[in-house]
Amino acid sequence: MKRTLFAIAALLVVGYSVYEIAGAKPAPGTTGGPVYAVTSVATRTGAKAVDFSWNDNDGKQHSFSELAAGKVVLLNVWATWCPPCRREIPDLVTISKEMASSGVLVVGVSIDDKKDALTIVKTYSDKNGVSYLNVVDASKKIAEAYGGIQAIPTTFIIDRQGNVAQKIVGSQSKEAFVAALQKAM
Repeated sequence: MKRTLFAIAALLVVGYSVYEIAGAKPAPGTTGGPVYAVTSVATRTGAKAVDFSWNDNDGKQHSFSELAAGKVVLLNVWATWCPPCRREIPDLVTISKEMASSGVLVVGVSIDDKKDALTIVKTYSDKNGVSYLNVVDASKKIAEAYGGIQAIPTTFIIDRQGNVAQKIVGSQSKEAFVAALQKAM
């Protein structure tokens, strides 16, 4: 009986910790950043980052290459249903805010693929204060253009010339991301 109660208590503590780490509680006064559906993906050539586009709420088309021009980019491929992805999001939000003045851009690429994926990602973003741009790649064309993503999260560090400087598979700490970004600067 004691073992059963201990096991239940341990599961509750672990479950609550995962809930907290996963960013289930938004920071006070925060709202999510923009979330758009990918409209096209270009074929990748050489070491260059994959270019893709989306339409904003006013129907204006934007491209990754234009947004990222001259910046060091942390491009994070993730999904709302992925616990390791959710764990690193608070660090990505912090990096986005702290390193923007150094020319660093954080962009999320959600591979959520349910019919209402755009709504799911936008709701998650709003609820958890994900302030950086996210695009929804339900067809996984961006992932395919990078040669396929074997695990999520997968993060690409892209230098100021638009070249992929590093591919990081799996969840990372804020310090590891910052070190990779600084190396690409």
